[in-house]
Amino acid sequence: MDKDIEQKYGEKDMGRDTRFLKGKNLLVVGLGETGVSVINSIYPFCSSVMGIDSNPNLNLKGKLKAPNKSVRILLGKGVMEDKTILQGRDLIIISPGVPDGVPVIKYAIESGIPIWSEVELSWSLMDDQERRNTVAVTGTNGKTTVVTLIGEILKNSGRKVELCGNIGNPLIGTLFRNDANTSDFEESFGEMIRVIEVSSFQLERIYSFKPHIGVILNITSDHLDRHKSMGTYIDLKFRLLEYQDSCDFAVLNFDDVNIYRKANTPDFRNKLKSKLITYSLSLKDGVNVWEDRNVVLYSIGEKRGKISLENINMRGRHNISNAMACIAVAKLLNVSDRDLENSIRNFKPLEHRLEYIGEINGVRCFNDSKSTNPDATIKALSDFGKEVTLILGGQDKNMDFSELIPILNQRVNHLILIGECAPKIYDLLSKNDHDYRIYRCKNLKEAVDVGFKVTRKGDVFILSPSCASMDMFKNYKERGEKFKELVM
Repeated sequence: MDKDIEQKYGEKDMGRDTRFLKGKNLLVVGLGETGVSVINSIYPFCSSVMGIDSNPNLNLKGKLKAPNKSVRILLGKGVMEDKTILQGRDLIIISPGVPDGVPVIKYAIESGIPIWSEVELSWSLMDDQERRNTVAVTGTNGKTTVVTLIGEILKNSGRKVELCGNIGNPLIGTLFRNDANTSDFEESFGEMIRVIEVSSFQLERIYSFKPHIGVILNITSDHLDRHKSMGTYIDLKFRLLEYQDSCDFAVLNFDDVNIYRKANTPDFRNKLKSKLITYSLSLKDGVNVWEDRNVVLYSIGEKRGKISLENINMRGRHNISNAMACIAVAKLLNVSDRDLENSIRNFKPLEHRLEYIGEINGVRCFNDSKSTNPDATIKALSDFGKEVTLILGGQDKNMDFSELIPILNQRVNHLILIGECAPKIYDLLSKNDHDYRIYRCKNLKEAVDVGFKVTRKGDVFILSPSCASMDMFKNYKERGEKFKELVM
């Protein structure tokens, strides 16, 4: 191996067991943050690395650390359809945003070339102690909030923590470092707890990934444009637990109907090897963590106690549920009740998640741009009375919006539709009785203007779109920032 590479990575990094990569010709499909992180981390250990992406204008300047001679990059729609790219390739690492329907992936499946997610690759590079120090969280909604809160709880209890995965820092990016001295390196890699946010996309291509503590928060209609059916989507979420053994823990929300049904099937119970920990907003038979009048009680093995949720900053019953998931994880990791209560009480809600913007001309305004599916909007609206002006709509993900009908009737005075989904939602609602006014606007600015005209003083104005943002914005963050700018 080249001396400059050895110096770059350092003796300890080179101590990882990368033998399975030796002699491999690697193909990385998708060059977003995940794909780039994969290339930067493992190019020294492979015979060759090729990276491809359908975006012909993708700018990788300053992002790729690998020397040009070590990595070949091909861009453009044509490369994703070129079967010859697969010649001589031994392993494919697929980025979360790339579906199996892409031609080059179809060809790879037909050719029998192994296809791994970045999470699977990272897991293969971790040692036993690192694997024991893992918490992984999946679910349709609330993943980032729960991962962030678990991180705060563990930090405040004196643990070393790294938040990674779908939250924005790929897991593999936590495995190779050259910015620490030897003692820091050993301490951070040996004792550090990795709290990993995992999406259904990442779980499509795992074959051994088994977090020590796996958490499933909820499973509601989302990403059906890719997964095609709810059954497939539910099964993918439960893959988080598939390879766990008797030393591991599965933390499940028993208020979620899809989780509860799946978890109580004989097939699941017979296959589950890990210890099952459940939580609910009410006391049910066999539940380990439950809530009663703003107090969370827990009974996990020999551990029993209660955690007060008085004066927390998070709004809504769904956030009490999120807090219970964090409490279950924290007790499994032996965090004290005092550290838990302090961390939850001081936790500030994340941006774009029922974020209170302020009172403008007597109207309370909330930015809930992260609500990219109907269930998230239902949970947001459940926190209010019949006082809401709601902005709804965006990019369609083949979701069923009919589940919104009851909550719209209960909570909404004025409904403003925007985006690609507006005609679909309008047609659905027009066929059902409703007592609220519906407005259709061509963009978010017009929607905000209309919202302030029709919302009465003392009422609530919310952006909670139930849809993805990419028909009008780069992502939900840009949509939320624009909404806040227009409101203010």
